[in-house]
Amino acid sequence: MGTDMNDLTISNLGLLLSIVPVLVHGVELLFPMQARWVVNWVLPFFGPALPRRSTSLGGSDQLAMLDAALAAAPVEKKRAGQDYVFLLLFEQRQGALCFAAIALGAVYGLTLGVADRDALHFVFGIVAVLMMLVNTNQAGLPGFGSHPKVSTNGRHVGFVFAPFWAVAALANWWGFSAALG
Repeated sequence: MGTDMNDLTISNLGLLLSIVPVLVHGVELLFPMQARWVVNWVLPFFGPALPRRSTSLGGSDQLAMLDAALAAAPVEKKRAGQDYVFLLLFEQRQGALCFAAIALGAVYGLTLGVADRDALHFVFGIVAVLMMLVNTNQAGLPGFGSHPKVSTNGRHVGFVFAPFWAVAALANWWGFSAALG
C-alpha cells in the first residue's frame, strides 16, 4: 500500500504542477494584452525588486509600442509587419489556450486512478521537459534554440523555472511509469 500511496501522491503532484501556468497566463486566452500583468506584477520579483505602478506598462503603452514596431517596418513590408504583430498576440492567446487545456486535463486526471493517467502524464511530461529546456536556454545555457531579446528578469525566470519544470517532468515521468504498472 505504501508504494501505491507514493505513486498516487507523486502522480497528483505531476498533475497539480501542470496547472500552475494557467494560473499566471490564463487571462491571456481572452485578453492577450494582459501579458502586461506578468510584466508589471510578476517579473519584477525576479529582479529582484518590488512591482511599482510608476514603472508598470499600461494598455496605451503597449499599443504605442506595437504601433512603433509597425511604423518601423519598411513601407513595402507594412502588411507583413501588421501580420507579425497580429501573430505575436495570436500566439499569446494560443499559448494561454494550451495552458488552459492542460489545466483542465490535469483536473480531470485527478478524478482518475493512477492506472488511467498514462496519456496525461506522457503529454504533461513532454511539456515539462520542453519547458525546462526553454527556461535553461533563456537562463543562458545554449543548445535549445535562441531568444534574441531575453531581458534580465527573463534570464532570472529561466533560473527559477528550469528546476520547477524539472520537478514537474520527474513527477510526470513517475506518474507515467506508475500508470503503466
